Amino acid sequence: MIHKRSFRDARGKYHYEDEVEERGGAWVLKGTDERVDASLEKMSKSKYNVVNPDDMCAQHGADAMRLYELFMGPIEDGTEWDTTGVAGTRCFLDRAWRLLNAPTDRPGENRELERALHAAIKKVTQSITDLRFNTAIAEMMIFVNEATKAPAIPRDWLETFVKILSPFAPHLAEEMWQRLGHTQTIAYAPWPAYDEAKLAPATMVLVVQVNGKVRGQIEVAPDASDATILTAARADRNVQSFLGGKQIKREIYVKGRLVNLVA
Repeated sequence: MIHKRSFRDARGKYHYEDEVEERGGAWVLKGTDERVDASLEKMSKSKYNVVNPDDMCAQHGADAMRLYELFMGPIEDGTEWDTTGVAGTRCFLDRAWRLLNAPTDRPGENRELERALHAAIKKVTQSITDLRFNTAIAEMMIFVNEATKAPAIPRDWLETFVKILSPFAPHLAEEMWQRLGHTQTIAYAPWPAYDEAKLAPATMVLVVQVNGKVRGQIEVAPDASDATILTAARADRNVQSFLGGKQIKREIYVKGRLVNLVA
């Protein structure tokens, strides 16, 4: 159920949003001092608080409006309409379109971008099944943010992203698919599968403590050995300043979280 602010005067008559203005912390009819009551109510023509979808499509595009409605939240929860949100989803789609400027046929070497892609495939696949479309869109936004920072995107990675975008923004995805050199509609393209092994981050950050107090942090590979991690912790410049040449009596590594050096 979608709600939007409505405006009603003392006589019980509703007014359109463009007939009122906020003045001194209160809502009044434009050109008068007559106050109106502003409240959040279910969208209804009788309450003059509906939004014309044709206007939204004309201004921002059908895909942007569709995406915003899916992004508003779980479909069973009530939520408030915010027209600026449609502009926000349009901005996301514009950024996705600009990724067409960076495809390359070279093999992908950007691990963070690859991880973001597989995370998006997994989340979108699960979220469609669970009808949690807002979380799917959020994960695709993360991928686009990561891809925007990359100097180039492997063509097959971009094609995979367009596939998972297509149920949410079918018009844009179809156009991107054609721009990537395909002659058949994207509707016939197989749904991509994610690789669990690709979801591991390129590095992990560990806190380093000296005698139980945080004195630094290190970045290591997720599959680094305990010996490698302890060596990196001892070698950290900030940690060394707190060790001050003291003898390390005990080294404690809590897997995936922290290293504590007891001196």
